Amino acid sequence: MTFSASTDGSTATITVTVLNSTANLKVEDATDLGDQLETLVNDQTAHPIDNSPAYMAYPTDTGVRITNRLGQIDIPWRWIMPVANQLRQ
Repeated sequence: MTFSASTDGSTATITVTVLNSTANLKVEDATDLGDQLETLVNDQTAHPIDNSPAYMAYPTDTGVRITNRLGQIDIPWRWIMPVANQLRQ
């Protein structure tokens, strides 16, 4: 399993690849998402990030879940900082 992320303006795309299958989630109004993910890594008791109606991000037992009207993606703890850093580039 690998994760990658990119931005186009204020829209982030987070992609997960498992074997030969790839899925992605486009997240609008995500200019601060990289910093918000880092906050959730550093403080797992932090309040969920509610950037309604664009998205919500909150910690789970295994990482962080990002949800929006298009779906959701779960990012395991070990992948959050690489994704956050890619979103800030």
